[in-house]
Formats: sequence, structure tokens, C-alpha cells
Amino acid sequence: MRVVHNQYHRPLIGRESELRALQAAYDQASGQLALVWGRRRIGKSYLLEHFTRDKPSIFYQATQQAEAVELEAFTRVVASALGADYLPNGYSFPDWETALTFIHERNPHPRLVLVLDEFPYLIDTTPALPSILQRWWDKNGRTSPIVLVLCGSAQTFMESLDGEAAPLHQRFTRKIHVGPLNYLDAAKFAPNLAPEDCARVYAVLGGTPLYLEQWNPNDGFMNNLMRLFGDPTTGLVDSAELALTSDLPDGKAPYRLMQAIGLGKTRFSEIRDYARVTSERALQRLIALQLIERRTPATEAPERTKRSIYAIKDPYFRFFFRFISRNRGEIDRGFGERVLESQVLPYFDDYMGFVFEDIARQYVRRLASLDTHGWEADRIGQWWSADGQHEIDVVGTRNIKEVAVAGTVKWRKEPLDRSVLNHLNADLAALGAGDDVPRLLIGRGGMAKSLHGTPRTSGVSIADIYTP
Repeated sequence: MRVVHNQYHRPLIGRESELRALQAAYDQASGQLALVWGRRRIGKSYLLEHFTRDKPSIFYQATQQAEAVELEAFTRVVASALGADYLPNGYSFPDWETALTFIHERNPHPRLVLVLDEFPYLIDTTPALPSILQRWWDKNGRTSPIVLVLCGSAQTFMESLDGEAAPLHQRFTRKIHVGPLNYLDAAKFAPNLAPEDCARVYAVLGGTPLYLEQWNPNDGFMNNLMRLFGDPTTGLVDSAELALTSDLPDGKAPYRLMQAIGLGKTRFSEIRDYARVTSERALQRLIALQLIERRTPATEAPERTKRSIYAIKDPYFRFFFRFISRNRGEIDRGFGERVLESQVLPYFDDYMGFVFEDIARQYVRRLASLDTHGWEADRIGQWWSADGQHEIDVVGTRNIKEVAVAGTVKWRKEPLDRSVLNHLNADLAALGAGDDVPRLLIGRGGMAKSLHGTPRTSGVSIADIYTP
């Protein structure tokens, strides 16, 4: 018998925690049932291909065909992976229960990974498949040497597989959500770019691997924008809409909500009025799908405070709803270059300011997790006063109330000077933080030399931020 291993060309970037979770399932002695989900094009299949590359495995990707066609294709994959000794020419599994029983009984390996990718497609043609899997799991799967992985992009549906009324409720041994890459991993797709350019690419494409690998590091910024967003036939022009409709059948209200936030509406009343949405339900669905996030002042408990703002989480969606969605008509009519030159480039540095703040918070969060600076911060966020007169871009807290570190962030080439520090000190005073709180001045050019040696004050440049 032979095993067919998956072949691919580029290395897997990031995904260390997801690989650890999958390997931990593989290392168990008992059967494992793993749920893997995340939005389209985020790299789930590539992750699983990488994980199974050196393991006995059956990897099947559904194709939205009739049940008989899916079973015929699945039979061929099983025969290729386990050998065709017990599968006569022309034979197809008559049903999924027979297929699973065959794999259980004929598997010759001490450990076997069975991946059913695009699992929702299979359920479209075989609605009873979760119940079939439940029976197989309860009878054979949990004591077998098989790691069964169910993977899909319809996030709401995939999460519902473990719902209280679902046949597979409480049977999953691992649940792995695959989200966007962080800014450091995103930069590895173009490792020769300068840190400033890495930040700009992240601001446009976010952490989606399929988007990042389309950026040509040998071409200019405008040329890349033109190729990816100025041409109405490219996938990135409508990818955001497809991501919404795959999880939200009625995508009109969520689309308007995302557009409102993308255009700078941050409070619920502003978002509601712009999007003409009276209920918070669509907003909550976008939060559950991790497309937007509710932000609260770092020194207030999120579940208790009524002070909150909303932001789009992934920079690609933020860029799309800030610049592309409202100009789709012009792009579709062939005026993409004019849109980019008049509607994007003149305002891109202002837009970068917000993205750079998010990158800075990721950076400080990473340092806090490494515990190399003695901050002992268990939460990294931002803060703003109730009267709107004071705002701090980065605030790390201990037990919510105690400020452990604070910083200001400027997308500015010039090193940050005394005036920036004075402004941060005034904001910290309004927050009620003591003089002993470490201060960070985070800018493209770091901190002015005249401030070097200032007690409890450190400068952070973009080169520092992009140093692993």
C-alpha cells in the first residue's frame, strides 16, 4: 500500500500555534475530531496540506457536486492513499457510512489523518452527514487511530456544528480558528522590502496569505495598487463582498455597516444612521465573524462599560471600505487609475496613521507577552477620555485599572520630539497615571536624540517594530 503526500512549493508562513494544535491532536493515542474554520482565502487548506505533507493522510476537497459524484471522487482519493487492493475497478462507495467504515477497517497505518475540506459543500448534498459522522465517531472513531479534520470557510455554519442541538455537539477534541496573519508574518511574503513599505503593504492587504503573495516587491507601490485594485477583473476588487456573502446571506446591511466604519463612523449611533440599520444584530454578527471589533478604553471592563467604538479588524477590509467600495462604479468603467491617483494616494498617509497604531499595539502586545521589559501588562489597548479631549494610542494595563505602559504613535518621518512627549504626559495626567509609567514614543523615525536619556521614556522606530 502507498501513501500520496501533498505537494506544494512555497513554505508555510506563520501558523505556529495552529500547527501545534494539530500536532498535539496527532500525538494523542485515541481518535481525534478537529474542527478547522476561517474565512475564505485565509490559508486553511494550505495549512492542512503543510500539516499532512509527511503523514499518512487522505485529503479530500469537496466540489459542490451531487452526492454520487462526491463519493466517486472520494473513492479515488481513498484508493490512491490507502491502495486499491480492496476497491475493484469502477467501484464507488455507495454512501458516506460505508466509506468511513472502509477507512476504519482497512487503514494500515498506526496514525492516519483524514481531511474533509470545504465540509459545508458535502452537507449541501448530504444533509445527514453530521449524524452519519456522529454514529461513526461514537462507534469507531473515538477509539481509532484516525485524526478526522472537518474544514470549511462558512464560519457561522462551521461553528454551528458544535451547537447544542447539533449531532456533533461536544465531540470535537480540537477547534482551530484560522485568522489573518500578524504584521510580522505578513512582511515575510516580501522579505526584502524596507519596513516602511512592509507597513504599507500590510495596510492594503492585511494578513491574508493569498492576497500578500500577489504583491510584487520589485514593482512600485502605485503599480501594485493599479494591478490589484485598479482593474475591475481582479479578485481583490470584489473579495470583500464575497467574504461577507459566504457567511451572511443577506449581505446588504453588513456591507453598509462595514462601509460606515470604513469611512470613519466609529460610534454605534453614527454607524446606525449611516447604514440605515436599526438593530444591533448585524453588527454583532460581524463581531462574531471577527470582521469588526468593539473597542473600549483600556482601563474599563469591556463587559461593563458603555463607552465603545467600532473598528474594522483586518486592514484589507479597512482599505477596501475606505477607498474601493465607494469607487467601484468608476473602477468598473475603466477609471481605476484615476480613482487611485485622486481618491487613494492623496489620503493614504492619513489612513496609514490608523493602521500604524494597530501595528504598534501588536508590537507592544508581543513585547508584553515576552515579558522582557517588566511591564506585566495583561491587556494592550487604547484609551480616550469621556470628554474627548484626551486620547492615548497604546495603553497596557494590569488587572484593567493599573497602567503598566503607555505610548503615542505617529506615522511621521521626523523623530518624535519633546512636544509629542509633553502631549503624552498631559494625556497620562488626565488618565490619572503616575510619573513612574513607562512612556513609548513610536514613530517611523523613532525618538529625537534630544530625548535620549529621559527617564522612563523610550523611542521605537519602524525598524524596531519590524525586528523579530
